[in-house]
Amino acid sequence: MSLSPAREIHKLSETDISGLIALSESVGWDYAEPELRTVLSSGTVYGIKNNYQQILASAAIIPYGRQLASIGLVIVHPEYRRLGLGQALLQTCINTVSPDTVIQLIATKEGEPLYEKLGFRKAGRVCKLLCDRYRPPSWNAVREPVRVIPMTNEHIPEVIELDRRSIGADRSRFLQTRMKQAKHSFIAQAPDGTMAGFGLSIRGPVHLTLGPITASNDHTALALVDCLANGHPGKLRIDVASEHRTFIPLLEACGFVNVGEPPVMVLHSPCLPPRNGNLYGIAAQIFG
Repeated sequence: MSLSPAREIHKLSETDISGLIALSESVGWDYAEPELRTVLSSGTVYGIKNNYQQILASAAIIPYGRQLASIGLVIVHPEYRRLGLGQALLQTCINTVSPDTVIQLIATKEGEPLYEKLGFRKAGRVCKLLCDRYRPPSWNAVREPVRVIPMTNEHIPEVIELDRRSIGADRSRFLQTRMKQAKHSFIAQAPDGTMAGFGLSIRGPVHLTLGPITASNDHTALALVDCLANGHPGKLRIDVASEHRTFIPLLEACGFVNVGEPPVMVLHSPCLPPRNGNLYGIAAQIFG
């Protein structure tokens, strides 16, 4: 890539998926076609191309109603950094939503100064945990009973409502796409039959990602993780909201390792929308 980029910002489509994969590979990221199709169907991806129509930079915004929007896929090819491409794309994303809409993103170390320049402020962290070989938990003899069963279409309205209370916004459009993409999807039932949580697993090129996971407590979240992870022969990933500090040692006992705690940053508000504390595993850093 040696040509000077044009500054025209394009709205990308499914025909640009191969170009987005190549761009993500240029920075060592592992986006694959199914994940990018979910991004494109749930939000809008913007890009800047060179004269050969190669994508030099990208950014995506995914709205969740009027309350919240999530920014991700912020990538600039290493040969075209410090030219203002990332800032131009981020500003385009920001301009697509109302000033009343809280915008969230999970920042890389390299991107944090740019986000601060645009007005984003830290509002928390997520813990990125990876696992090479999963070990089932050693359950205590006395524990809160919970029943985990496969999710069906009948459960979807209640799952969407649980997610709305845990994330503080309506993500029904994204969730229904994500459910179709999921390798496994489960719900957890309390003894009285009410839904106490749900979890999805998404197969990627390197990891099986566990999330979103919503649960009423650590034990229910761990039961969902076990059903999603047990028997998977490869690598696993889960990104845990940092407020669930007592949950992280339970995952570490199953073979997960905490490899980083990137900041959650927000714009248009000093904090995220009100949540009920039940979000244990985010869907992915791009989706929150």
